Amino acid sequence: MATIAPVVVDLGKQKNKDLRALKNGEGPLMHDVSRVVDEVRARSSELANKELVPVVVLYRKKPKKSSKMFPFGMMK
Repeated sequence: MATIAPVVVDLGKQKNKDLRALKNGEGPLMHDVSRVVDEVRARSSELANKELVPVVVLYRKKPKKSSKMFPFGMMK
């Protein structure tokens, strides 16, 4: 039995409005996810007749902490 590698799609930084629409299964990001699923299905005849379920993970990167001792420059 061949193992199928997961497909990872990075949608990059997005607007909150578009993320809310994606959670409801709507909007431009949902169209992007659907397009990728269709492309994967088209590339593999083995997957052509199977139902593919996309799993979308949303994340937010934490800003890096500054290593400066004084946030407003050197104090005199």
